[in-house]
Amino acid sequence: MIIGIIYNHLKPNAQQYCAKISDWLKNKNIKVKNISYKLNGNPKVDFIISLGGDGTMLRISRLVSKYSIPVMGVNMGTLGFLTDTDIKNVFNSLENILNNGIEYEERMMLDIEITTKNGTVKTTALNDCVIRSIYNGRLTSIDSFINKKFLSSYKGDGIVIATPTGSTAYSLALSGPIIYPTLSLFIVSPISPHTLTHRPMILDCNNVLEFTSTDDNKKSDLVVSVDGQESYILDKNKKVKIKMFSKKAKLIRDRNYSYFDTLKTKLKWGV
Repeated sequence: MIIGIIYNHLKPNAQQYCAKISDWLKNKNIKVKNISYKLNGNPKVDFIISLGGDGTMLRISRLVSKYSIPVMGVNMGTLGFLTDTDIKNVFNSLENILNNGIEYEERMMLDIEITTKNGTVKTTALNDCVIRSIYNGRLTSIDSFINKKFLSSYKGDGIVIATPTGSTAYSLALSGPIIYPTLSLFIVSPISPHTLTHRPMILDCNNVLEFTSTDDNKKSDLVVSVDGQESYILDKNKKVKIKMFSKKAKLIRDRNYSYFDTLKTKLKWGV
């Protein structure tokens, strides 16, 4: 077995824990590979340990999604919706994997294509894609299409296209529904819509969504944010095309993991 490890350099003690986990695995005759954020090509590992928080999990999931490599998230952050393994329990979880095999959930991802002045950018998202005005506080107009058929013109602060995994992120703050994360669908939520009847929608994942700005205002450029980590400028009359990615993220789960327990804990239900 070959196990990869990636850690968030900004997290205190992350490097030290990375070294401890590496030594522990090597003592069990497991080969360990250090994975870089600048990953080029298939790292060819059985699974990857992600040391950090949800942000680290989002980043590594996008990096390895096309290779169908399972990722084990170890929480060194605060929220921990994606990283259900606590740093204190990491060795017990790894022992369980070595003895009983890998158990993981498959999560839908977004396939995003952004047309810019400099060409086409292709990327993926595990949580969401946010389209908003590049000028803070300025009303923007975003035309939306489903399978090339015009849907509506969203006027407001922008729009969020989320996966079920991302339903507990930005989408939730926009009164979007909480969706069980292994389902496959789109959640389209307007940000502070000017037309109050614009509400979050759930769409079949087999649809192809397109968004563009045709605002007559000279200052109509949009910014496209991917999982809150990548940003691209979308010029007037250029478009964002979103569909379901052909591969799914594989998130390793502890055998005692319960999504509903996570919801109750993280969202403080019943407190």
